Amino acid sequence: MENVSVDTHRKFLKINFFVLRYSGIWPLLPSAKIGWKILNIIYKYLNLIAYIFYLITVGADALTNVTDLTIFGCDGCFFFGTCMMVYKSYKFSVRQKEITKFTDEIYGPIDILLQSSDRGIMINIKRQLFYETIQLYSLYISIVITTFALIFLVPREKGLLPIRAIYPFDTTVSPNYELTIFYQFYCVAYILMMAVTVDSTTIGLMRWLTIQVLALTNNYKNCDSKLTKRAGLISPDESYRTFAEINLLKIKDQENLICKFLAFEEQEIKDCNDNFTGRFKTCIRNYERIRKIVNNFNTTFSIFLLIQFATSLLIICLNGFMILLNANSAANSMRFGLYLFMSFAELLIYCFYGNQFTSMADTLTHNQWMSGWECAYERNYNNELSNLVTTSMMPTLKPLQFKAGGMFALSMPTFLAIVKSSYSTLVLLTTVVADE
Repeated sequence: MENVSVDTHRKFLKINFFVLRYSGIWPLLPSAKIGWKILNIIYKYLNLIAYIFYLITVGADALTNVTDLTIFGCDGCFFFGTCMMVYKSYKFSVRQKEITKFTDEIYGPIDILLQSSDRGIMINIKRQLFYETIQLYSLYISIVITTFALIFLVPREKGLLPIRAIYPFDTTVSPNYELTIFYQFYCVAYILMMAVTVDSTTIGLMRWLTIQVLALTNNYKNCDSKLTKRAGLISPDESYRTFAEINLLKIKDQENLICKFLAFEEQEIKDCNDNFTGRFKTCIRNYERIRKIVNNFNTTFSIFLLIQFATSLLIICLNGFMILLNANSAANSMRFGLYLFMSFAELLIYCFYGNQFTSMADTLTHNQWMSGWECAYERNYNNELSNLVTTSMMPTLKPLQFKAGGMFALSMPTFLAIVKSSYSTLVLLTTVVADE
């Protein structure tokens, strides 16, 4: 299955894992040479020292000018954003085993679905890969533009730094000035690179688990073996060729439909009990497996996502405030506008994919009821069958959601609530400045 997974849905996951290892967040693979492992550890702690120093210098400037909202707001944009990314990188570092386990549990069944003889599931997987490609390439371009904008789109007066900070040395003389510019450039570039890597890895788990829920909802509808065939497994080479030949621009709506009962693991293909009851019990097992993954995901990333929401609210508010204050400066307005855009995009993507997953999971109960159980009941007159269906529907009535802090669901209503709160705080800040 390696030939299929490398070039399809695991493509960006492998890139992200490579960046996480060689950026010092994760240790190198056991097969790496000892010299590289030592350098990786040194690089990790050098980065930690660099960002602690960065936060101290920016925080010192903010505290020194705490009564000046314009300066405090400018420093706050960079301080809070950096704090969030340092925490998220730390979380990824200490949770490496759990995150690696999540990728195995979520990406593994997609490997099997890609080998399915049902063309509909392949089209859905390729569409998600297309969206992922567009999204990540857009973010990569945004990183480059934002990094240069934040550092270089400022008035080039002597001694003026791109990011306000207080250093224990004179930054107005050469080469201190040039070295400080490079240091700030490195900090911003590294933080934005890690933001895309960490966020795209987390969102990738959400995206591909949604595909599993899509397959499961269709399996519930295709439980009647008298009406629907079970999809077999094709060879990896044939799967890759079929996947590569799919042209999304020429796909018709009806081709997206999943018409067969899909397997999430090879053992399900070998199951000889291919009747309604056997298929329905397989669906229940897969639902319980997915629900367990979601619960573990929320346990691991709950505080992670809560801090993301809180920091996004602050950054959106502060950047909007700085744009209003720098309305006469095109360079500063562009710089803070790009930072604002990145914060909006980061929050929107999390909420969009969380909302997409919840919407798909909400159809499980309906599809269980539409599984054709009444036809199977009429053929067998088995009361156990009706009890099996009604009992299995009870857990699906409880929403299956990704949550932040165990309180806020990742959804579009949550996104709108955060934007509304940011706007209210922005109005309050502008009112305070106007009164002064």
